[in-house]
Amino acid sequence: MSHRQNVEENLKRFAEGIGLGELALNEHKACGLCFDDKLIVNIEYLEEDEALVFVSSAHALEAHLQDAEKLALLDKGMFINLQHHSMQGAYMALNHDKTEVLLIRSMSAALDYGAFESTLEKFVNTLEWVIAELSGSGDSQVSSASPGNSPQQQTPPPQQPGAPGGGMGIMV
Repeated sequence: MSHRQNVEENLKRFAEGIGLGELALNEHKACGLCFDDKLIVNIEYLEEDEALVFVSSAHALEAHLQDAEKLALLDKGMFINLQHHSMQGAYMALNHDKTEVLLIRSMSAALDYGAFESTLEKFVNTLEWVIAELSGSGDSQVSSASPGNSPQQQTPPPQQPGAPGGGMGIMV
């Protein structure tokens, strides 16, 4: 089975598992999922790298922000990026035109279904946490945390998809 076929099979199995009729890569080797009507996860298959990538917008950088506000937000984002244990293998970056902070997670396209599902769940949980931290609505004070006090220790773990109070929807 090729890597692309493996990705397609994982997407198909995931869609069946949550009751979605069909989920497949489009002509650009990508598709999207929407969780809780607000968290959009783009899934991209990079054939030349044999990689599967999750990409989500974590925070928009509004044009009206002053330089000091942008610097404070980017400073917070860079600090969050250092929290390897909290990021579950994901990292933050700016998009090409520097208007959004993205959360990205890359993995081998050969991963089995259990790893695919687990990695997607961890990515969505990390996305929720990063959005809360960057928007200032998180329980922790990331910018003032000391190296010994990780945000994971200061913030309750994010709610699991499908747990009480959390729904999952799909956008294709």
